[in-house]
Amino acid sequence: MLLTSLNRLLTLLLLAGATLLLLFIVFSGSVSSFPFDQFYWVQARTSNLNPNGDISRWTFWGICNPETYDSHSNGNCTNLGPDQPISPYDNFGNSTSLPQDFVTNRDTYYYLSRFSFPFILIALVFAGVSFICSLFQLCWWTMKQVVIFFVSLSVIFCAAGVSCQTAVSVMVRNKFSDAGMTSKVGPSMLGMAWAALVCLLIVFFLTCCSGMHRAYKIHREQRQLEMSQTGPAGAPVSQPVSGPLAVDETNQGTLPSNEGGIRFFKIKRTQKAIDEESL
Repeated sequence: MLLTSLNRLLTLLLLAGATLLLLFIVFSGSVSSFPFDQFYWVQARTSNLNPNGDISRWTFWGICNPETYDSHSNGNCTNLGPDQPISPYDNFGNSTSLPQDFVTNRDTYYYLSRFSFPFILIALVFAGVSFICSLFQLCWWTMKQVVIFFVSLSVIFCAAGVSCQTAVSVMVRNKFSDAGMTSKVGPSMLGMAWAALVCLLIVFFLTCCSGMHRAYKIHREQRQLEMSQTGPAGAPVSQPVSGPLAVDETNQGTLPSNEGGIRFFKIKRTQKAIDEESL
């Protein structure tokens, strides 16, 4: 009982944490207040590319321009919109200062970053639904299967979104660095993304293990009940029989009544008298 309570409490805490982290990731860049203005995917010095500022930070909602390279706040964010790609070619246009890989492999950067946002958004929805269902699980055991289903979907979409966004962020950072432009990935944002995925994975294994343990326990109890209804040699235990069947069984093996025997001898005597008269 104690382990079950700890399992439920840990599941609730991890689901709440994963949902909160995904909320920070999705809304970072769209809100100019703390703490949403502290997170970004990648940052680079783009003084030769971006007329709005010397430093550019990419979020899901667009490019922000902080005042300094080490500034905690994202600063001024213009032309915001959901699912903005991390593609310098699409963000700044073609330029002689733009690394050539952003032009030749434009589709790679564009689609990796564009697909990651809906994946993480869907993961957030499923994580929130899983958290709500886990609250009802305390008084309704059937919700365990519902939680497992939604957590599984959340893990799949979160893993896909985090992988795509991590890949494109690292690729952009490396290409800017190779071109001599100072750049770095956002450690807080990537840390939250992978932490959310780890939380969902732990919840997935906890719920699956708990469900399998309960199923095995029910199977074992049913097996013990079946064994208790059989004899030591495996034969079923005899049950007392009542009703007409019991009466018939008690009459098996008894001799016919005397009336039948008397009638038989009467018939024989009558037949013998008739034979003597005929002679």
